Amino acid sequence: MIKKIENIDLEAAIDLANQVFHEFIADGYTEEGRQTFTDYLDYKLEEMAEDLESGHKKLWGFYEDNRIIGVIGTRDRFHVSLMFVDKNHHHQGIARALFDTVLADLKSQLPGKFFVMTVNSSPYAVEVYRRFGFEATATEQVNKGIRFVPMKLTVC
Repeated sequence: MIKKIENIDLEAAIDLANQVFHEFIADGYTEEGRQTFTDYLDYKLEEMAEDLESGHKKLWGFYEDNRIIGVIGTRDRFHVSLMFVDKNHHHQGIARALFDTVLADLKSQLPGKFFVMTVNSSPYAVEVYRRFGFEATATEQVNKGIRFVPMKLTVC
C-alpha cells in the first residue's frame, strides 16, 4: 500500500533512505558527499514536518505490514528529491509504483497540462529513471561531494 507519509512515520522513512544510501550509493561518494547527504536527511524532524505541512516537500511510502519498505520524496512539486527501496525488495516494482503515485498526484492537480519533472539522480539510479522516461540533461556533476546526473521528464 502506498500513502503519504505522516509525521508519525517520518523518522522511519528517513532511516530507510539513510540505510539504502549507505548500502548502495555512499561508497561512490567522498566523505564530503556522504556527510552532505546525511545532513540533508538529518535536519531536524520538526523542519521536515513543517516542509511537508507547507507542501514544499511531499513524501510517500510503500508500506508492507505497516512497515515502510520504499519511499519517494518531491520538493517544489516537480523535483524528485529522493527515492529509496529496501534492499530485500528491489526489482519488485516498488520504485515504479511510488513514481507512478507521484505522477498521478501531479496529473490530478494539473489536468490536461504538460509539466516537466526533474531529478538529480545518483549514478546508481540513472537506469531506473531512464526506465521511467527521464533523459539526462547534462553529464555527471559533483556538488558538495554529491555525484549526480541531472535528468528531466516532460509529461503531457
